[in-house]
Amino acid sequence: MGARLARLTGALAALAALLAQPVAADPAAWRIAGERGGEVALLGSMHALRARDYPLPPLVDDLYGRAQVIVMELDLDDLDPATEQAAVLGVAALPEGQTLSTVLDKKVYDLAQQRARGLGVDLAVLEHVQPWLVAITLLDIGLLKLGYDPEHGLERYLVGKAKSDRKEIVGLETLEQQLGIFAGLPRKSQQALLSQTIEELDTADTTMSQLETAWREGHVETMTDKLLGDFDDFPELYPELVTKRNAAWTDALEKLLKDGHRYLVVVGALHLVGHDSVIERLGARGHRVERVGATH
Repeated sequence: MGARLARLTGALAALAALLAQPVAADPAAWRIAGERGGEVALLGSMHALRARDYPLPPLVDDLYGRAQVIVMELDLDDLDPATEQAAVLGVAALPEGQTLSTVLDKKVYDLAQQRARGLGVDLAVLEHVQPWLVAITLLDIGLLKLGYDPEHGLERYLVGKAKSDRKEIVGLETLEQQLGIFAGLPRKSQQALLSQTIEELDTADTTMSQLETAWREGHVETMTDKLLGDFDDFPELYPELVTKRNAAWTDALEKLLKDGHRYLVVVGALHLVGHDSVIERLGARGHRVERVGATH
């Protein structure tokens, strides 16, 4: 009796220890079977991560290893930094005679100036570029100060592996197309984007940490709430930055399903969650979309 009790006590202790451990989870990913043995796997990205966020979950390498071609928003493998900078500045320049202070409401300009100063940036350096580029610049600098670096982002990690393995990388958009999306935003929407960015910087550390955890553990509901919540106060941005691109990407992905190759598609997680996402659109067109990963 005593031996049996000891074994039972030991088993319960082992079970309690097991339950106390964090449950293994994977980033949210999906797979769609294509024709002739092909497939498209979709993985939401974190464009910027911290060095301490590595190693990444094993599922990332598993999906990469299975793929023959890597698909991203942009073909980062072919982007030349000097060419990229020249293209950005060419598109983002304000018309002659206009400055940032004249195209923004005074309240928004003052907030931008205050935020830039807090980040160690003289807003005068950005006085002759459109508000959308100011927003992106302030966000990038703010995240870098928190340790979130695009060079540690998921795309750069995969680009490094693909270069080493000589895997093809293709983009869903060209740099010119992506810049055109932002440059084509009405002035009111650009101001809204800048206002949204300034607000987000106040809580960026907490938000990014929560997003990284939700991404790593595949908590789609949390990601949906946080990513889509950013647009609550600026609904005019959503159609241009999300909906129209989702529609275009869905068309492109359907074509990939027909050529018999295996693709890993890595795009911002925002495009894969919530209503009218790429995932929902593909499902609505009759494709069987499966969640993949250890927890699903």
